[in-house]
Amino acid sequence: MPDSSEKIQNWFMYHGGYSHGGNAGSDNPLTSTTVASPQFKLLKRIQTNGPVLSVPAVVDGFIYVGLANSHNAPGSVGGSLQKYELDTGKLVAEFTWPIAVIDRDSHGFTGVGCTPTIINGLVYFIGFNAKLYCLRQSDLSLVWTTDLRYAEKDPHKNQPTTNTIGMANYPPAAGWSSPLVVNMTIDGVSTPRVFVGVGEGENPYLYSFIFCLDGYSGNVVWIYCTCQYVAGKPNAVNQLPRAVLNGEEAPPMYTVFDGTPVTLGCSVWSAITYDKTTGLIYASTGQTASPANPNIDQGLPSKGWSSGILALNALTGEFFQFTQMPASTSYRPTDLDVDIASSSTIYTIGGVADVPARKVVGVGCKNGGFMICDAHTLDLIKAVSLLPRYNDGTQIPKIDPHPAPAQQNDINPAVSNEVSNSNTGENYFGPFNTAAVDPKTGTLFIGIGGPNYHSQGPGIDCNTTPFMKAVKWDTLEDAWPRDDSNPPRYKNVGLSMYRFPGECGLSSPAVANDVVFVTTSRVAIYAFRVTDGTLLWSDIMGNQTLGFNGGYGYCLGPAIYGKYVVAGALIQGLNGGLINIYGLE
Repeated sequence: MPDSSEKIQNWFMYHGGYSHGGNAGSDNPLTSTTVASPQFKLLKRIQTNGPVLSVPAVVDGFIYVGLANSHNAPGSVGGSLQKYELDTGKLVAEFTWPIAVIDRDSHGFTGVGCTPTIINGLVYFIGFNAKLYCLRQSDLSLVWTTDLRYAEKDPHKNQPTTNTIGMANYPPAAGWSSPLVVNMTIDGVSTPRVFVGVGEGENPYLYSFIFCLDGYSGNVVWIYCTCQYVAGKPNAVNQLPRAVLNGEEAPPMYTVFDGTPVTLGCSVWSAITYDKTTGLIYASTGQTASPANPNIDQGLPSKGWSSGILALNALTGEFFQFTQMPASTSYRPTDLDVDIASSSTIYTIGGVADVPARKVVGVGCKNGGFMICDAHTLDLIKAVSLLPRYNDGTQIPKIDPHPAPAQQNDINPAVSNEVSNSNTGENYFGPFNTAAVDPKTGTLFIGIGGPNYHSQGPGIDCNTTPFMKAVKWDTLEDAWPRDDSNPPRYKNVGLSMYRFPGECGLSSPAVANDVVFVTTSRVAIYAFRVTDGTLLWSDIMGNQTLGFNGGYGYCLGPAIYGKYVVAGALIQGLNGGLINIYGLE
């Protein structure tokens, strides 16, 4: 079974392991020398029967990946979980499920958007329909499923919530969070526990929850509502809002909250992180929501447990601490819709000379910010904005533009800093995915930019903003050499990061030895030298689908297994999806 160390052979869950460090360790032949050689190339190109909207898992020589919309489902309304042989690209097993159109997510996806977790001979994933599935690793046959949107009729499942309020006009609760599965010793017996978040920040009526389930049966062990009920007071474990019980009485293990919560929203979009030494799980939370005013308090600081890191006791689900992304990290004071879609990353700083070792948890936010906190206390250590400014410290107008109301539907309007700082708007220039860690150099690699179809601008401003940042893991200062431009650019990356309008790093980078791989919305994959940013290799995976402001394409990051790098994508043509297998001949 894989462990949580930095030396990971199997990419068995999202971002490689429990700490979500995105580091494949040193036990593989991928180095800056071999990746830059002619021997590193595209080995297999697999056409999938639907788009891939997640990072694959690679375990014991097999690729496990989900389709966001599977053409194998009736009317292409449903999903598939597929298993491919890595060496040959052959499809060896598949599990497909249909759903009702009403149960799709807010973006129209009907299948799966998370990385599956493979452990104990089982495969775990959650669909956009908010059902958690457990399959056999050998043949992908179904073991169990638990519905986390609708109350389970099976009383042994212990799942009484029906989280469907507002579905007539807004999207339903969905599952985006890649399952965290941990073998925990309970009463002297190793028992798997599955942790996953379910919610929907675009529906101002819904509640959001973290579920802990038994990995063998799918029965719910505990539920924690991430919408704070009473200001200044933690929620109790297994305390459920009356509204999600659908008129039923709460089962014996639950209590009921009848009041009005501090806020709704606060969805957990990303994979939950775990650290054995602290015994805590760390969940990143999204923005607030309000039925009365969907835009209320969506900037920072905001109410409740929104836009921050929520830490719970992994065994019991009890509240430990919450830390919110500081308002100072927003590029503009008028930033709204400040979700944290990234997973937290755990690593250890210090431990050299007279500096004591300190375990920290870091996370990026779509407002452009990144913060690190003490993993044992969740006290804030450092927080910065990753988005560039001119050398004199002033903001760059093309970064995070907020047009005036009369220009909201204009394509690429010219917006001054004064206008942007006076009008509220969404910041889609910051990180939307998870950092990768290189412990040898003490560097974090963070993808920059989100979806590139907004009318205000086609993704990030490529003239000033790199699609990936390399920063020192303790000070969060730039780690790669920069030139004398205004603002400075990374000196050794050439035109790779500053060439194509709107090209975003909407992905989770991955590190192998002294190489960092990152994918972009172009849809492309790049490899840079960890130490100085020298471009080693790149490849165009496919064409973007057409959009009203530039293209529309996704590749959310690579998985690394030995000499192989595997990445899936949503592209134009080929039924919308592919998996590329790169590696050494």
